[in-house]
Amino acid sequence: MAAREHVVLNVAGMTCTGCSKKLTNVLHGIPGLSNIKVTFVSGTAAFELDTGNDRISVEEIVPLVERQTGFKLARVTSGYMHLDVLLESSSIRHLEEATPDGFVSVEKVRGKHRYRITYDPTLVGARDLLPPNAALAPPVPDSTLTEGKKRLVNMTLAFLLSAAFTIPVVVLNWSNNPVPRQTREITALVLATIPQMIAVPEFYAGAIKALVFSRMIEMDMLVVISITAAYFYSVVAFALYEAGISVKEAAFFETSSLLITLVLLGRLVAAFCRVRAVSAVSLRSLQAEITHIVQPDGATIELDARLLQFGDTIRIAPHTRIVTDIDVISGTSAVDESMLTGEANPVPKQAEDSLVAGTLNGPGVLEGRLRRLPGANSLTDIANLVENALGSKPRIQDLADKVASWFIPTIVAIAIATLIIWIAVALRVRGENAGGAIGTAITYGIAVLAISCPCALGLAVPMVLVIAGGVAARAGVVIKEADAIERGYKTTDVVFDKTGTLTMADLTVATVSTPQTPRITEEEALALTNNLVSGNKHPVSQAISLYLRAHDRLEPKVDHVNSVPGAGIEAEWKSFAVKAGNPYWNSTDAEPCVRDIIEAGMTAFSVTIDGSLILAFGLQSQIRDEATAVVQALQRQNIHCHIVSGDNDKAVQGIASRVGIDANNVASRHLPAQKMEFVKKLQSDGRIVLFCGDGTNDAVAIAQANVGVQMGTASDVTNGVCDVTLLGGLEGILALLGISKQAFSRITFNFVWAAVYNVFAVLLASGALVKFRIPPAYAGLGEIVSVCPVIAAAVSLIRGRKYV
Repeated sequence: MAAREHVVLNVAGMTCTGCSKKLTNVLHGIPGLSNIKVTFVSGTAAFELDTGNDRISVEEIVPLVERQTGFKLARVTSGYMHLDVLLESSSIRHLEEATPDGFVSVEKVRGKHRYRITYDPTLVGARDLLPPNAALAPPVPDSTLTEGKKRLVNMTLAFLLSAAFTIPVVVLNWSNNPVPRQTREITALVLATIPQMIAVPEFYAGAIKALVFSRMIEMDMLVVISITAAYFYSVVAFALYEAGISVKEAAFFETSSLLITLVLLGRLVAAFCRVRAVSAVSLRSLQAEITHIVQPDGATIELDARLLQFGDTIRIAPHTRIVTDIDVISGTSAVDESMLTGEANPVPKQAEDSLVAGTLNGPGVLEGRLRRLPGANSLTDIANLVENALGSKPRIQDLADKVASWFIPTIVAIAIATLIIWIAVALRVRGENAGGAIGTAITYGIAVLAISCPCALGLAVPMVLVIAGGVAARAGVVIKEADAIERGYKTTDVVFDKTGTLTMADLTVATVSTPQTPRITEEEALALTNNLVSGNKHPVSQAISLYLRAHDRLEPKVDHVNSVPGAGIEAEWKSFAVKAGNPYWNSTDAEPCVRDIIEAGMTAFSVTIDGSLILAFGLQSQIRDEATAVVQALQRQNIHCHIVSGDNDKAVQGIASRVGIDANNVASRHLPAQKMEFVKKLQSDGRIVLFCGDGTNDAVAIAQANVGVQMGTASDVTNGVCDVTLLGGLEGILALLGISKQAFSRITFNFVWAAVYNVFAVLLASGALVKFRIPPAYAGLGEIVSVCPVIAAAVSLIRGRKYV
């Protein structure tokens, strides 16, 4: 099997969704690349690279793509940590020659005396690696935001420069002034040439590269055709005037200049809104930059978070942000985790508890051992998942792409038809000469090309997705697949697992029965059971393991341990077959002590040796505080709620009645495969199913559901096969459905707006409404008029109502 490498690139220079299509086409043309995902909103490109058989390397791909697209690419690395320092080159040479363990590389980066050291944090700490005379360079912000802001600065300069030369041209041509026509037109020619030069890198370069390398006509080409036609027509008209030849449609240099300036303004506004929107939902801004570490003598020192290393003890002062994932070793406090889980109430913390990066400490002082480094912690995991979800393409985006692929050829065809029709009208109806007819027709054709804008259509889906994903993440809902947003609002049925989902994961042992058997003593039975369940992640096993911690002294040797999903654990002990788990699986459900546990509505766990019962546990679970309210809220939305569980009938029916789920919607004693079939049965009836479980033994059902939701924590958010992870409680389901509905309404509005705008804009620009037309000079405003409502609709998700 060929070796594959996952590559992520930051992309600078994309101005519209047409740019992402161009980049996608170029990447598809490179052999050895697969699973290509380009995301315009976040400015990233990701793909799988076949590294076998002397295939092309990333170092060769980057300059090749830059040459064909005009974009600037930078690879995003993972695994190793980076440290940006300010250092003299002589010290760098010393570091390279010393090559301490864990040192990977050092390279010069942009900035005076600025170098980037790459190292393995598991082998060497940042402080141990930092040269004595080095200083930390200013921190680098989120790369996706940095590139967006750089582009914003460049676009601002281009717009201001273009506007500075456009305004005099407009004043000369549109005002009543005593300047002679010849002087006026010579001045306009010189001044209008400057915006044309500005347009070369902004429009011409990208349009020509897209045409040559990708064989596609994109938005930039429409602008190029428009400004080129307007500029060179004006040059020809001016030359004819200077030669003494009369032309009805005189030179209009202000048209090309104003067109360039207004399109630049539109893109500047769109880029500004995009950067602001992405910044507003960015989770990386929650990363603290300063922390305090405890010295061996007990004193604390302030430290840049980038210099933390494994083994550090961190002191967290009251009301400060937690710098990274930490295991508490002393102190008590209450931590506000709302920014990651959506949980409004502070969570009590004490020794042996875990703290998550980005959360906010309460009134107490905590000390803890560093578990993960900044930049590679739970906050980073969540932010990466949110950003990666942008690369997954929902089905509705395919519709937008298909429409967009026909948009530009259609507009070009309409512009040509407009040109021909107006030439015919001018010649046949108005009796104009050929020169005048062509001049008039060109103005209409230019207006059609310039005013049409596919950007609104291209941004209709991705702009909403990036905002929705960020808003959801701040509500404790991590969306891994963008399709979940599209499917969520269609949900008709929600299927809950019981243990760890509707109930708390931490079960408690309420009763233990030990039938007499000559094969094993009670102490041996307890120790044997503890050996079997320790390390198992199922909530029942974890509860029994916690209960049996005092019975691990014997450490009985067991062989061939095997976990059976949805059933239990089987093994061999002294040549005896041992089964521990569901009584219906190991055939102990008819035993009197087991029957008593089941009749009491508790979860039963039994242990057998060669079919003989040796232990029976009865476990109780506490229903989540929010479970009943969430079920009632779903039912008010006409969503059917179900429970499917591997537990016994009494236990499952008891939970169902307490949370308000109809007994007809309850399925008990279901193995994982049967849970999947339960979901399939609902889907076969045309239902859209959301399955919510804890991921322990319901992974196949989560994968089968239209929307798979898993209860989780910030530390295990990257695990599982789900579409969505809930970091808080079950209210996250309501938040997901609410955000999905609001997102879909915004997407619908964006599609309708894009269609309405372009239809009316083309009608006005083409002269179809004879008494009302948009002159080509003003057509450049189309970028602002079309894109701003789309961005505003997406941003309104942030300021909208609470989704829970």
